[in-house]
Amino acid sequence: MTDKKPPTAEAISNGEIPTAPTSIAQQYDLLPKLIPNLDRHLTFPLLEFLSGLDDNANFEVLKAKYELLKQTNMTDYVASLWQEINDSDDVPEEFLKKREEVLQRLSLFTEETKTIDELLNDESVVSNLRSDKVANLKFLEQQHGVTIQMVDMLYDYGRFQYSCGSYANAAHLLDQFRILSTDNDKASSASW
Repeated sequence: MTDKKPPTAEAISNGEIPTAPTSIAQQYDLLPKLIPNLDRHLTFPLLEFLSGLDDNANFEVLKAKYELLKQTNMTDYVASLWQEINDSDDVPEEFLKKREEVLQRLSLFTEETKTIDELLNDESVVSNLRSDKVANLKFLEQQHGVTIQMVDMLYDYGRFQYSCGSYANAAHLLDQFRILSTDNDKASSASW
């Protein structure tokens, strides 16, 4: 078994190991070990960082970003990556079609969560909420007609926003969901 101890100052000063910062950085690069275990939305900023480091690897990083994000709802960004990779000004029809589908779903989610979102942004309603989720749901159901399905829609909408790369909106929606949800598994899944 090879001993993977970090080099000593004496070894470096004696020239026993390569001292070029790039070779040391490559030797101790953790990204290949981390990336397979991360969500694609956590991997993306790491690839952005890599693209700023090495101009020679930029095209490969660009292709990696495209492959990573093409399954998300970040349609405009993915289309721009495709254009850059293929050196084209035209956007393929598949991206335009997916963009329209995403916008339609976004509009549908916005409409379906409008009532509960307005309630959770109303100070007079929020001031009546307590730490007991069951009591909160009962209060909201009796006083404002909120259902479990409406609360679950916050989760779905938050996940959709996350897939679109709209992390602030996703965090807001998932936070609202966690405040009201009595489903511990889903509430745990909504924590990121």
